[in-house]
Amino acid sequence: MSSLPPSLQSDLEKLQALQDQLNSVRVRKQQFESELKEVERAISEIEKIPAESKVYKIVGSFLVLVTKDQALQELKDRKELLELHIKTLSRQESMLMKQIEDLRTQINEALAKLQGGAGGGVLKAVVNE
Repeated sequence: MSSLPPSLQSDLEKLQALQDQLNSVRVRKQQFESELKEVERAISEIEKIPAESKVYKIVGSFLVLVTKDQALQELKDRKELLELHIKTLSRQESMLMKQIEDLRTQINEALAKLQGGAGGGVLKAVVNE
């Protein structure tokens, strides 16, 4: 690997950085998706109770009484925000995957030239996704 040209080493480092970024985006997206499922379950449960029922929300270490409508509105607002975050992260994920694939192709072509055309699938052995 140390016998690679500096530009190719730089591309490999960039590829690793993009893959790290992609992993980070995927983790954050999974966290938001998990929270979204919790919010959807809460909405579903609160919608089942009568309007005059007592609803409490946690604020720090306190439980605060709120109306059913207030609780539903807060949850729906949170759901909308989570969906927006997930959509944004999905776009980032797609863009990063495209950048990774393009860079991977570029690196494979450079490796093939270095090895006289025999380096077609070398990159997969050099950098794991």
